[in-house]
Amino acid sequence: MADKKISQLSSASTPLAGTEVLPIVQSSATVKVATNDLTVKNIRSNATTGILQVAGPAAAATRTMTVPDANFTVARTDAVNSFTGDQTLATGNLVISTSGKGIDFTATPSTGTSELLDDYEEGTWTPTLTYSGGNGDLSYAVQEGHYTKVGNSVFFIVRLQFGETTASGYIEQINNLPFTSSTNGGGGMFIDNMTALVGGGQWQMLTSGTVIYPSVSGTGAATVIASTNTGAASNLIKISGFYQTTS
Repeated sequence: MADKKISQLSSASTPLAGTEVLPIVQSSATVKVATNDLTVKNIRSNATTGILQVAGPAAAATRTMTVPDANFTVARTDAVNSFTGDQTLATGNLVISTSGKGIDFTATPSTGTSELLDDYEEGTWTPTLTYSGGNGDLSYAVQEGHYTKVGNSVFFIVRLQFGETTASGYIEQINNLPFTSSTNGGGGMFIDNMTALVGGGQWQMLTSGTVIYPSVSGTGAATVIASTNTGAASNLIKISGFYQTTS
């Protein structure tokens, strides 16, 4: 076939099948390549507005950009991006990489001072007792604390049971809560399954601290630690409650 100008060639049928071949220069030699094997690193929109770059994958990675039958928007990673429709993560997690950032509910009706959910955490802690009298040594058969923190609200559960102990006296407070309380403190703490219970069994969070203490009028104590009840199931202290923290 005689040489022709590109303008003299017939138009190709579209869409391309991927098996069409084009001439390219590779290592100073002119060779052919199928259109399916073409790779493009940089696509310039024009001479002044920048480059859309699709980088090649690392040795053990694959990067795939899929454009379905819908609108598709590519934005700079350092700019605010907006999406419409539901967004689904097929695998993996939505990771918040900056402290103090989270999910913003500003678009929902509210009269509150903040609509940013910026923290969630689950964990354990080790509660201890402070008791009056100091008569003997106090040991624990069960010593557990569990908490869930959502924003600045902390929900917790305490489980304490006496082991082999000669201690006796009144429980004055439970220590070592996982976060310092705000000046608002907290409440809703209750004792369950206790013998020799004094008062109503309600507990109160100390403000700006990590301690809860019995809210019992008159005695200032919640229950008796008695060596006669050592290890008994009736000596299992179970408290659940919540409080507001400073962070």
